[in-house]
Amino acid sequence: MDFVRTPLLPLLASTLSGADEIRLFHDQLIWKDPDGQTTRSTVGWHSDRAYWKTCTSEKMLTAWVPLQDTSEEMGTLAVWDASHLWSGTDDLHTFNEPELDIIESRVRALNHAPNIVLLPLRRGQVSFHHCRLVHGSYPNRTGRPRIAFAIHYQDGENRHIAPRASEKSPVHLNDMLCRTCTDGTPDYADPEVCPVLFSTSRQA
Repeated sequence: MDFVRTPLLPLLASTLSGADEIRLFHDQLIWKDPDGQTTRSTVGWHSDRAYWKTCTSEKMLTAWVPLQDTSEEMGTLAVWDASHLWSGTDDLHTFNEPELDIIESRVRALNHAPNIVLLPLRRGQVSFHHCRLVHGSYPNRTGRPRIAFAIHYQDGENRHIAPRASEKSPVHLNDMLCRTCTDGTPDYADPEVCPVLFSTSRQA
């Protein structure tokens, strides 16, 4: 939690999103095993927004922090340039789909042309991406694991909203961890689970 509370990253999240308040949504330690010549460690093209349908906000961001120098060969983060501006990406529940060309074909059918950008990063660097940006990663072709920390930020206005019955929206872990509001819905402002990490009012 000490790393999550590091003040610089939520300050950057506030600057990038334009939000006056930044809260933690959740965080993840991501381990990508060496993969030889298979594709087991491939992360399918997806958007985080597809998994956050219980959130009202469109300003949510992720900070992706590698814990070692991370090359293209190691399977660094890859993004589709400007895809956060596209329609139709909010339904890409395809994190576990290793056949990347299948996802690319599906998106091209929506008249989008993916421009894939690989983001090799040094240890100590960070990449931010918008919740609607399509991203994933190729297999790890090195002999050691690729480890990264992902911190998912919500703005102060984010609230829980019930997804439409037609949407593939599994209950988010926070829905079970957070206290409930008076109407019985999960409180994404629960300070024990989703603490405020930055607020312009606190800086005044």
